[in-house]
Amino acid sequence: MDSFVNFFKKIPNKFASSAKELGKVQGIAIIAMLLALRVVLGMFANIGLAFNPYVKIGFTFLPMALVAYYFGPVCSMITACLGDVLSYVFAPAGASFTPGITAGYIIEACLLGIILYKEKISLPRTIICEVLVTLIGSLAINTYFIYMFYGLTYLQLLGLRAATLIPWAIIEGILVAVVVKALNRVPAISKNLPTT
Repeated sequence: MDSFVNFFKKIPNKFASSAKELGKVQGIAIIAMLLALRVVLGMFANIGLAFNPYVKIGFTFLPMALVAYYFGPVCSMITACLGDVLSYVFAPAGASFTPGITAGYIIEACLLGIILYKEKISLPRTIICEVLVTLIGSLAINTYFIYMFYGLTYLQLLGLRAATLIPWAIIEGILVAVVVKALNRVPAISKNLPTT
């Protein structure tokens, strides 16, 4: 119980520390590269599923998780917002831009930053993080805004999306843990990233 309380006590410090990351030129450069990767992945690495047309599987979670882990919630929220807007500007998908879906991505990025920033990476942590982010962002929030475009009820759409997104969230958690641990082992990379 104490560790749970301590986790919540650290949240304001995570936001303050993350905001300070925006004052470092090297950090901004790395965040910009991860933002560019997020935009490219958002444009070219989304896979529509034949068996579930209400879900696209993509890899934008990876640069977002890296920004959240290394630079915190403030930086990851800015990156999520810019990434979604830029992806739409360069490769519009759908009839119109939906700010509600962007808000969902910002909330997902905030959760990623709160859970991962300045914490030891472990497989259980990244899996729980990605599942929680999926439940709150992709399922609860984004499903609501997607529901406005389809003739299904919210609960029908929620069920269809959950059947695909929850297992995918587990895979995302595994990939995040593997990539972060691999990056932390490469001296040329890890020496240029903030210490956690």
